[in-house]
Amino acid sequence: MDRGNVFSGGAFRVTVYATLVLAIVFVATAIAGYTYLQDEQYEQVRARAAPVIEMYRDIEARGGDAAVTAHLSESAGLAGTIDRLLSVRDASGAQIAGQFDLSLPPGGWQVQEIPTDGGHASYYLSVEQIGGMRLVIGEALAPLERVEIIFIRTLMIIGGVLSLAFVALGYLTSRSVQRKLERMGQALRAFAGGDTDARLPVATSNDQVDRIAQTMNAQLDRLSVLMTETRTSAVAISHDLKRPLARALLGMEHALTLAEQGHVPQEALEDSLHELTNLNGIFDAILRIARIDADQGMAQPRDVDLVEVVRDIAETYQVVAEESGQAMTLSLPHVPTLVIQGDARMVAQMLANLLQNAVTHGQDGNQITLSLCDTDQGPALEVADTGPGIAKANQARVFDAFFRAEEARSTDGNGLGLTLVKSVADRHGATVTLADNDPGLRVRVVFPRRGAE
Repeated sequence: MDRGNVFSGGAFRVTVYATLVLAIVFVATAIAGYTYLQDEQYEQVRARAAPVIEMYRDIEARGGDAAVTAHLSESAGLAGTIDRLLSVRDASGAQIAGQFDLSLPPGGWQVQEIPTDGGHASYYLSVEQIGGMRLVIGEALAPLERVEIIFIRTLMIIGGVLSLAFVALGYLTSRSVQRKLERMGQALRAFAGGDTDARLPVATSNDQVDRIAQTMNAQLDRLSVLMTETRTSAVAISHDLKRPLARALLGMEHALTLAEQGHVPQEALEDSLHELTNLNGIFDAILRIARIDADQGMAQPRDVDLVEVVRDIAETYQVVAEESGQAMTLSLPHVPTLVIQGDARMVAQMLANLLQNAVTHGQDGNQITLSLCDTDQGPALEVADTGPGIAKANQARVFDAFFRAEEARSTDGNGLGLTLVKSVADRHGATVTLADNDPGLRVRVVFPRRGAE
């Protein structure tokens, strides 16, 4: 696996960006937390000092500076420690309590560097004027700073661990995605190499890559079907075109022989022309189906009045049916118009193919019924006959190009009529169903209503 592709993967990049955002958030949190912790600790120092200051103010109020001095003399423990500081000077400025020699003007709370035996130490202190005496009270910052350092170190450790975890998770995720993409690429290369059964792997995690793989597999399934249909159509075209082409060639050779013998080859030429005309019809049908399937056969959909189309086609095929010893009846709805969106020429061609099939495969006395009605699903065209029908085993295949049942091979045709019907129906969003007419066949085409999605 190419690690460069893993590190350049989208999942890894997103994780790196998320880690940077996390680092920024942690720095901002550390600054805010440090400030808050420092303020809280200073507040606690002030809270601990407030009762002491208040006590000495009460002592001074009751007995003056002498009472304060006396209390200090009795309370030797208040002289101060290395962590806590208490220094008192009298009105003359002489120090009367405390081990620290501090001479500071009165003011609020402040941070001061105090000389110690080991050098200097930072204290947070306040100078309070109590009567004629000056009291300095505060605490060393070293314990507070240790808490702040522990806080900062804890945040740094947590931030570092989370950052490493994020990066590791991003790497593993990107690596997993990269493996899926490589397997997808292998499957696509295999499909391109001719293995039409190759499909993209789909994991049970059903993530975005898996859903893309499922969509691509559906497209590969469709492409495989189309390739199979193309190969089948190519074989069928070769089979169906070989016979008329061979007959046309034989007819032309026979005509040449007759011409060389001094005879007029009229009949032979007419037979060859007939075969070539059939070939031309087959190619025209193939082109029409291809244009319809490629969405090139219909311009902007327009209103099509099915009543008008059905009436026009019926006038023509009633005559065709009568000439073939058959009869056709027409049934129209009790409405003047029944409109759909589409292409009138395509719909007329589809209807003509259905009627031509009924006439071609019917025998003397065949009864053909052409009906149009409005149903709950939409306008429905139906062509029914009392001919030989289509076996149920073949009904699913009759829409395939060039398919012809064995019983239909004795009649004229090329197996493209119902293929064109299906293409036109699909182009209009219509559904085509076949059913037994007992006897005969019933073909029903249901169109969507105008304006329906």
